[in-house]
Amino acid sequence: MKEPPEGFTTKAKITRVVDGDTVDVLIERRMRIRLEDCWAPETRTRDKEEKARGLAAKQFAKDKLLHRDVVVHIPSDPEGEIKDVFTFGRAIGRVFLDGEDFSAIMVREGLATETKNG
Repeated sequence: MKEPPEGFTTKAKITRVVDGDTVDVLIERRMRIRLEDCWAPETRTRDKEEKARGLAAKQFAKDKLLHRDVVVHIPSDPEGEIKDVFTFGRAIGRVFLDGEDFSAIMVREGLATETKNG
């Protein structure tokens, strides 16, 4: 996906990479975004192999996104209303870096999958 579909879309700056599939962005205030269609391994787990993969995904996201200007997109439903997107104090959405969906980059690099059990 090159351009975001209808919904809430704005320019933002990445202020923190929480892990491989969650970032904090600065709009007018910080907002946590859970990347849509991007499931990276967890960093907070007792499974050492998963933790290592999660830390690698987080480092990749940090190297690519931290302090970069991006476009954030939170999708809307068919009526144009913002979806019920908030989970665990974060919005489900997409981050576009230089016009490319960062979820797709993470999946392409083998650091995440499009589905949770993918």
